Amino acid sequence: MGWQRTLGDLAEIVPVRLPRDDVLVPAGRGADSPDVARMIERINAEMSPGAGTPHVFYGHSMGALIAYWLTRLRQKLALPLPERLLVGAYPGPHLPHRLAGATRLPDKELRALLPTQPAHRSRAVREALERSTVARLRSHLGICDGAASVPGGGTVASPPAASRPLACPIEVFTGKTDTMVTAAEAAAWRLHTRAGCRVHQMPGGHFFTRDSAESKNAFFTRLATILAECAPVASEDARNRQHRMAS
Repeated sequence: MGWQRTLGDLAEIVPVRLPRDDVLVPAGRGADSPDVARMIERINAEMSPGAGTPHVFYGHSMGALIAYWLTRLRQKLALPLPERLLVGAYPGPHLPHRLAGATRLPDKELRALLPTQPAHRSRAVREALERSTVARLRSHLGICDGAASVPGGGTVASPPAASRPLACPIEVFTGKTDTMVTAAEAAAWRLHTRAGCRVHQMPGGHFFTRDSAESKNAFFTRLATILAECAPVASEDARNRQHRMAS
């Protein structure tokens, strides 16, 4: 189920790719300690939502943290903010994630920590996917750990005291059976906006966007409702403008 095909004219989907490894992990830094601030600056420089085009950001799991820091940077630089920051499967950014420090584990132990792949996949496919994702998981966990070193990032014990809450609303998606994020941790995102925060519980676990037909339908139905709420209301022409969506 492709995002663009599912959402149709409600949004133009614009995937955001992480910078190359030499940008993410400059010479002299280990793979488990990427330069997160530099990475966010690079993504901001390369991203394309137009200054006059309504847009939202969606980030899932580690991507939620990136979307948050990207929005924080754009607010600091007085750049247009997304109409909504949409985050999924990640605790409030001042909280530790479930796999904090796991980059130091050997591959076998790290692979054992991966959330269960959807049951409809064969065992061989699940095992192949797990093997292929360990290196990427190690890099992504390094990003999550490294976010604590971003200036103004706060600590695992308290929200960032030196930074202003975001001026845009936050929509939080969380899987009802996700063992990686509790309901309280998902609700903690409310501390990071002054424009309102809603938590949407989805059927499924950490991968609720693709766990099952039920979880996918529930997610995209709720997402479509949110995008419709974001539609400009000033004029008929404005109502017909597409929203750009970075994911």
